[in-house]
Amino acid sequence: MNLDAALAPDSESKESISTGVPRTEPTHTQRVAALFRDEYPKLVHYMVSKTGSWPEARDVAAQAFAQVLEMRAPETISYLKAYVYRAARNLATDRARAGAIRTRLNRIVRHEFASTTPSPEPQLMQQQRLKVLGTAIEALRPTRKMVLRWRMWDELPYAEIESRFAAEGISVNERTLLRWYAEALRDLRQAILAAEELKQERA
Repeated sequence: MNLDAALAPDSESKESISTGVPRTEPTHTQRVAALFRDEYPKLVHYMVSKTGSWPEARDVAAQAFAQVLEMRAPETISYLKAYVYRAARNLATDRARAGAIRTRLNRIVRHEFASTTPSPEPQLMQQQRLKVLGTAIEALRPTRKMVLRWRMWDELPYAEIESRFAAEGISVNERTLLRWYAEALRDLRQAILAAEELKQERA
């Protein structure tokens, strides 16, 4: 979305200014536009402290305002400024979490699948591999997916994973968890191999 265009004063507001006719209660777009003018630079500076990156901070800030602009029930928000800042923090958190997941998936690509390609460069672009891995993870059996998530994503010890399974009513031991984890990695490896073979056939 082009925020500058979306937040530009509409014809009605321009007319009311030029004719001197008192304006009615500002619309949601007008409220967001005024807030954008006043708070966008401040929000960017605030998000730099959260993301450590000026481009990332500007992107998050713009996305937060776009998200607020498109909300379906703006009348439910009493304090728009706080809502925008909260939306930006949530977006930054989600991006950081997604980045951590991509880092772990990249680790799988580098260490688990490096030997599968005959050339020094991967035959699949990194983004394609991540997409293949994401699809493969969703296709895993639930228990394998849970072990993978808790072991690789959350870096939990196996004792903690056993406790979490027990809370789900599933009794397992460390040996079984190790097997499930190995099976999950095997399935991901096979998904990468199948994707690379398909790419070679098409080439």
